[in-house]
Amino acid sequence: RALKLLALLYLALQLGCIALLNFSLGFLLAATMVPVAAAVRPTGPRLPLAVLLVLVAPAGTLLLGLFAQRELLEAPLGALEGWQLFLRAVAEGLLDHHLYGSLVFPAAALGVYPCWLLLWNVLFWK
Repeated sequence: RALKLLALLYLALQLGCIALLNFSLGFLLAATMVPVAAAVRPTGPRLPLAVLLVLVAPAGTLLLGLFAQRELLEAPLGALEGWQLFLRAVAEGLLDHHLYGSLVFPAAALGVYPCWLLLWNVLFWK
């Protein structure tokens, strides 16, 4: 319970900081991560919650968002084209960070992933 409390407090702090930098990113992360973070517990069915945790990882959210965006544009993606767009989006995030000092990539890499790993530890704690 203490680890889950720590993970939820860390998630709340992280989402608050990200919302100050980029409100739309903070809202997207909150809409995807908070329900799963509330559902994760060390007891009970682990496989469905593990699948949900993989889907709400920042990389999974980005990949699913790319597929959803192209589906809404009525130009569906194939698997290979989706993967190429995903890699291009990650590369553009790194380039924006290095050229313009954008804080979105470091916030996701240094903030959201450790929180996701804490939730993963809560789920598979023995």
